Amino acid sequence: MKARFAMLVALAVAACGETTPQRPPLMPPPPPATPVATSAPAPDPAPVVDGDVTIAWVNGIQVLVQRMPGAAFAAGQLYVRGGTRNWNESNAGIEQLAFRVAATGGTQTLDKTAFSRRLAALGASIGGDARNDFSALSLKVPLVAWDDAFPLLADVFLRPALPAGEIELARTQELAQLHHEQEDPEGQLWTLERKQLFTGHPYANRPIGTIESMTAIAAKDLAPYLDKLRETSRLVFVAAGDLDAAHVVDQVRKAFGPLPRGTYVDTPLPPVIFGAPHLVTQERKLPTNYCQTAFPAPRWSDPDFVTGMVTVSGYSWRLWQEVRTKRNLTYAVGAYLNEGFSYPFGIMSVSAVDPNAAMRVMLDEARRLQSEAMPDQELAGFKAVFLTGYLQRHESPDWQAASLADAQLYGGDWHLARTLPDRVRAITAADVQAYARRYFGHLQAAVVGDPSKIDRALFTTL
Repeated sequence: MKARFAMLVALAVAACGETTPQRPPLMPPPPPATPVATSAPAPDPAPVVDGDVTIAWVNGIQVLVQRMPGAAFAAGQLYVRGGTRNWNESNAGIEQLAFRVAATGGTQTLDKTAFSRRLAALGASIGGDARNDFSALSLKVPLVAWDDAFPLLADVFLRPALPAGEIELARTQELAQLHHEQEDPEGQLWTLERKQLFTGHPYANRPIGTIESMTAIAAKDLAPYLDKLRETSRLVFVAAGDLDAAHVVDQVRKAFGPLPRGTYVDTPLPPVIFGAPHLVTQERKLPTNYCQTAFPAPRWSDPDFVTGMVTVSGYSWRLWQEVRTKRNLTYAVGAYLNEGFSYPFGIMSVSAVDPNAAMRVMLDEARRLQSEAMPDQELAGFKAVFLTGYLQRHESPDWQAASLADAQLYGGDWHLARTLPDRVRAITAADVQAYARRYFGHLQAAVVGDPSKIDRALFTTL
């Protein structure tokens, strides 16, 4: 379960497959086509410096470089847009498998062992991951070794070795995780909740795929799949550290600029619909019932987004106090925003022997936020704790780069990351109350445990 149970408020942090075309019938060759004049792509605009961030474009690649004077480390992150737009039910999991093997299996010039030793000698790390809306290759390295490590990151994307043994190792690890989900009640709960939220939506095809899709992916499929992603219209590169922006932009131009522009357009996904409240259950003989309830949340670009981060984290703290500390109804209760989607949503969750008693208190606390203004001192405390955690995490270059990328890729504007602290400070009690009234409802509940112990009306009343 992904609920946050610590006494400090926590932020929520947890590929396009194609079928083989039919061969067309043999036909005589067409007459020579008349050449059509095509205009050359417009030249890249000049870089723009906005505070400590430089924005540049390289043949369709957006480049963001944040200068962090005095930082001992630097981070470079290459993002490939598309996410669930890139794969389907039959090959879901291929992009995550390809990126993880590319990041760990060596390149065409350095085998896995030599590649690992080179990274270790530089004090660098490279990781690959696929997400719901995009995938990323991430580099973190001491500043003095940036120029030596950047070509390794480029080779991982452009010229990965993809050795068969590494593919099978990564596949085995992914399958083990999927099998564990089917055995673990918390994994079953999230699978049940996700199915309820995303049936018929592209998000139904998870980055990790399914046991069936991961088993069916062939090793020979990975290289052609990655080839389709190597077009500049998909790419965003973000770097942070005590780096010279012009130098980084030049490195990106030399490494990735020659790639074809391609035709990718980042079209919006359909919204995730929260209709009438609903409850799904999965029976399992357990002493504890695992309950999770989703509710709608604003998007990154919505003015309410930051208000939601503080409101839900404050709500989570109240749940800990009321459900666990005062009433001892559970060892695990909390709420958080799941921000790792272009359409975020909130989650409230609890594991309890008496799920009705626990849920009744949780819903009462939601209604209290809707009906009563939060005391100024309490709100100030929530905002202070939130900002302390946020600013501490963002002291490192990799967090700074990821923050800019999330704001750009999810919200369409990297400035959303830079203005977030000031927007948090400006939140009022009236904002919190309005948020609770608007978003705390349309509950989509899921329970793994004993359905006979569940008051269905209670779980769908808010």
